[in-house]
Amino acid sequence: MSVSNRNAERTTPRQHVRGVGFHTGWLDDTPAGATDRDALLAHLGRSAIHASKDRNFSSAYYPDSDGGRRPRLYRVDSPAFANCQYVMLTTKQYAAVLVVDIDQPGQAGGHPTSLALSVRENFAKLIKHGIGPSWVGINPLTGKAQAIWLIDPVYADKAGQSPHMSLLAATSKALGEMLDHDPHFSHRFSRSPFYEGKDPTAYRWYCQHKRVHRLADLLREVRALTGQEAKQQSTRQQFSSGRELLEAAKTRRQQAEAFKALANDVEAELATSVERYDPDLIEGVRVLWINQGRAARDETAFRHALKVGHRLRAAGQRLTDNALIDAYEHGYNIAQEVGGDGRLSEMPPMRDRQTMARRVRGYVTQAKASDGGSVAPGRATSTERKALATMGRRGGQKAAQRWKTDPDGEYARGRRDMLKKANQQRRRQGNETRAQVYAAYASSLAQTGKAPTGAEIGRELGITRKTASAHLRALRNAGMIE
Repeated sequence: MSVSNRNAERTTPRQHVRGVGFHTGWLDDTPAGATDRDALLAHLGRSAIHASKDRNFSSAYYPDSDGGRRPRLYRVDSPAFANCQYVMLTTKQYAAVLVVDIDQPGQAGGHPTSLALSVRENFAKLIKHGIGPSWVGINPLTGKAQAIWLIDPVYADKAGQSPHMSLLAATSKALGEMLDHDPHFSHRFSRSPFYEGKDPTAYRWYCQHKRVHRLADLLREVRALTGQEAKQQSTRQQFSSGRELLEAAKTRRQQAEAFKALANDVEAELATSVERYDPDLIEGVRVLWINQGRAARDETAFRHALKVGHRLRAAGQRLTDNALIDAYEHGYNIAQEVGGDGRLSEMPPMRDRQTMARRVRGYVTQAKASDGGSVAPGRATSTERKALATMGRRGGQKAAQRWKTDPDGEYARGRRDMLKKANQQRRRQGNETRAQVYAAYASSLAQTGKAPTGAEIGRELGITRKTASAHLRALRNAGMIE
């Protein structure tokens, strides 16, 4: 379906035309019929679907000649398929629908009026903005539900990875959070809208419309509806001249040096004899002030997290995210309590606090921002870095000359000592990462009986697939894993 056709269909939903009241959440209360099911099957574009007759999903597989398990597929026009209460509408490599499992209990009955009030209100908002679900299935006993949106088909590789699948996951999460979904829903087996058996506890399905959504448009509109900020693509810096590029690099360096000075200042502040006589020290937090009665909350909290990080490192303890985030929150709350000046607490979101913890850990252990980050406004592109390297070529030639003329001199020995320390630190970090990869591999193998891939371990540990695969290869060569 073209974008123009889809936009043309985004008119007032038929629920409004039929005059269904708000007590149904503007959902159509007409049960789905054979024509609706045929249209859904045509959109799925599959002649056979993996299904299960009940919640005993082990019976949905059968052993093959190699000792493995194969999915039990049913022809979509067979009576056996119509007796299956669970189907797998999406696979790892293909998805033409988006399924959300709504875990908010309502009332018995199996009609839209049986849904929880908050769920009906959210459905009404979605329908009002033209992004309501195509299908809604309701549990006749509990009032819980599942909703299905028709989307432009998305594809992935054998491992189930692609940008489109990532977009599908983000859209499912945004819709699910709005509708109070079950976060543990696997998005694999779901209730079947094609079931025609006689089980009185089976979901009651209602077809609302047959519009097909583009995932990007659907995600953007859901985020706009829920007040979430859309992720902006990071723009590359553009400089009109070499002088402008040098000035930008100089600014970054000055900001990094200022931040390092703050870290050194905090380290000098650690002596308890100094703290004992500090009038601005409240419950172990040195409060920084913008003006009389108005505290600098973020700076105070960050400074306190730095101080705690230095103390943990001096005590030989790990600089965990939880410890640093707790220190940051403690510092922020103290600054808010004594210097809020009528302002509401504006504690940064958890994602920003986790970024703060990584940055603090980097400054404490390496005297620079971890993960390559800094307080600089941006990061130079590869082209800009090459330009800066070319501009600094004369200094590099001078250093190379010192290496040639005096290879055993003070300069050369100092450079070698720094290189030796840097290599030692890299080896320690590599050993720590390899241990984490080995632990993740062993845990996944013990729980699932299947060896995880480098991509799966990379996603779990927050490292690249290439790094995870390299550690796995080294572990295999060492005979530690198969």
